[in-house]
Amino acid sequence: MRQVYLQFPPRPRKGPAALAAALMAVILSVPVHTALRAQEAASEIKKDVPGAKTAAPKKPVRGKLLKDLSKREWYRQKEVQKKQHIENHRTQNEADLSSLKKSAHEDIESIIVLLGEIPIAGGKPLYAPVFLMDKKNICGSNSDFSLKWVGYKISAGIKQNNYPWKRTSLRETLTGSFLYASGTNIGFYGDQVKEERRFYTNYTSQNITLNVKTSGSTSISFTLDSRQYFFQERKVPDDFVMPKNHVNIFPRLDLNLEKLTETGIDQLTQGVGVELWGGYGIRSRWEDWGEETALENGSPARTFGIYSGTLTLGALWAGHHNLVLRGRYKGGFDNDFLTRPRFGGTIDNARLDVVHGFPIDHFRVNSFALANLRYGFNIVKRLRLNIFGDYAHIFDTALDYTTDAVGAAYGFRILAWGGLPIWISHGMGMKLAPRQGDLEHMVVFMTAAGW
Repeated sequence: MRQVYLQFPPRPRKGPAALAAALMAVILSVPVHTALRAQEAASEIKKDVPGAKTAAPKKPVRGKLLKDLSKREWYRQKEVQKKQHIENHRTQNEADLSSLKKSAHEDIESIIVLLGEIPIAGGKPLYAPVFLMDKKNICGSNSDFSLKWVGYKISAGIKQNNYPWKRTSLRETLTGSFLYASGTNIGFYGDQVKEERRFYTNYTSQNITLNVKTSGSTSISFTLDSRQYFFQERKVPDDFVMPKNHVNIFPRLDLNLEKLTETGIDQLTQGVGVELWGGYGIRSRWEDWGEETALENGSPARTFGIYSGTLTLGALWAGHHNLVLRGRYKGGFDNDFLTRPRFGGTIDNARLDVVHGFPIDHFRVNSFALANLRYGFNIVKRLRLNIFGDYAHIFDTALDYTTDAVGAAYGFRILAWGGLPIWISHGMGMKLAPRQGDLEHMVVFMTAAGW
């Protein structure tokens, strides 16, 4: 059988163009290969038919190939986007890309997201594939199944609607995070952020949430989160004391005012939302760890607490102009490197605590206040511009050199061929006090395809 090779222009060695080329190569490789193999098989069958004329082999035409690919449907949104209430009861520091799934057409059950966070001035870039799957009413029941895989972490959950009572829902989630435990191995040494590479952090988690819809637009949620931590040596110095394997039990209570709605992949937000939650955790053990001359500075306590309050205001006019303002305070007591509140990053779609221009989870502190502003509008039908502004103040921190930070960004959402959404953002951030730092830059690419 004749071998057919598909050639692309040489890929740049580094930079944002390299990431864009890699993303498109992954997305386009499967359907291109399948189409060419099908064409070859048809030619072979035709040769075996008596009396059939054999046509001269034709070279693939690149223009025709790109035209065929542009007709393929990569992602389809719902024809009528309905306003949906935002569910706020998530586990600590959990990324949320549910807007992509909720805005997708009912026929789409699985979505793959490819994203990259690239520091302009150097540093380690972050590339992460995210796989989302959601099935409604599994086995004819009133239960929904979801699966999410991102980086080193995978989680699966079942949500039982109207159970055990009519105005309640019960959600069970199992999570496994391995090697670097989704960023928990990021620590701080002097004035530099440094990823902990001397050992691996692994954990498994069992999470049960009971949500009760009360009168009006309020809800109460009770969550029980149990985590089992396992540490493994990697490259440790001779005088290094490893952290001990242990278990955290973290009961949490949420009070929410759910008058906040969201529409489509652009997360058009409208209304008022208030989120209050707090939790009190218990550790099976806590002992000092680290090098003898620089032990971990967490509090050696068997108990710890985390609490947070958020106010969100959203205004929508002319069908696409959207202004969103969010203020959040988050703090706690006796937290260690595993549970300490963190923020930072330039990924806008995941409802994380972001300060644009900095890497994800750049700040890990004891308590902070954060204000985020977002304004977006459609330039043309398939092109949208978003503008962001951030301000963070750190009240109590393990970072003695930073108390204030600001961030800003602009980004575009493009609807490419086949409905493929592409986000490109450029973020800028700076530490202000007690001394002003350098302006940092970050570029983020993201795209999603569903089937």
